[in-house]
Amino acid sequence: MFNLNEILKKDKITIVITDSGLGGMSVCAGIEQRLRGNNSYQEANLIFFNALPERGMGYNSMPSIKMKANVFNQALISMERNFSPDIILIACNTLSIVYPWTQFAQVSNTPVLGIVEFGVSMILSALKMNPDSEVLILGTQTTIKSETHKKRLLENGIKENKIINQACPDLETEIQLSPESIAVKSLVNRYLKEAISKSNSANHPIIAILCCTHYDFSKEIFYSSFRKLTEREVILLNPNELMIDSVIIEPNRPGSYFTKMNVQVVSRSVIENEEKQSIGKIVKANAPLSSAALMNCEFNPNLFEFHIS
Repeated sequence: MFNLNEILKKDKITIVITDSGLGGMSVCAGIEQRLRGNNSYQEANLIFFNALPERGMGYNSMPSIKMKANVFNQALISMERNFSPDIILIACNTLSIVYPWTQFAQVSNTPVLGIVEFGVSMILSALKMNPDSEVLILGTQTTIKSETHKKRLLENGIKENKIINQACPDLETEIQLSPESIAVKSLVNRYLKEAISKSNSANHPIIAILCCTHYDFSKEIFYSSFRKLTEREVILLNPNELMIDSVIIEPNRPGSYFTKMNVQVVSRSVIENEEKQSIGKIVKANAPLSSAALMNCEFNPNLFEFHIS
């Protein structure tokens, strides 16, 4: 077990943020934004590592957990070998669920934080404040099928009839292409309507959690759809925010007046210009380095090994 506080005391830190697509760019951009004008570190190197092996070969389409784990394991080995990170942030619920199945998780000493734990923590905190609420978990097929969030909640004494699982097929893909598109609005509306129909109570608040980092780019659409579909109070949780907070310390270091930042985006799979521009435009105002790094993404087909067997 690693000591996160000791890692965060370093003057210079290298953080790898990884996702199976561009949803985790919201975490990368959020860290940049929080560190801008902050003296948490003398130097911070942020590397966004796209762990998608090839276009059209997403982890949700892989037939088994073994294959997903083998592919992600090769990506993790590459992160460690090429960037020597002080910490790896898995800014992807799907990959956070896959991670314990990797060999890397068993043998590596590199500290790794997955976003699932942040999500579960947020739900439990929200339930303490709103104990009568139902919990609505929104995510990809892999995230929902695993029932990881649900199992963790049950282990913490939350009743099963208070938990609603809702898979949102293809939503992350449409968000990556255009977060405010008609297609995204249509899918969000469809999935939320389906989820609300599963409710066991029409009176209590809903604690809805966005368990896919892509959803952060379209969170206003989620708010809007909820307002149209229900009069119940909706508490919308975004684990991306808690993951960002986890690597930010109070700006109180003497002798360090600002954090020098470097941001790099690397990918084995081709990222289309439309996707770069769509996400880059959203993060540019608050995270110009992340936006520029995405637009100048380093494409490397040899970034990590990938074989279809």
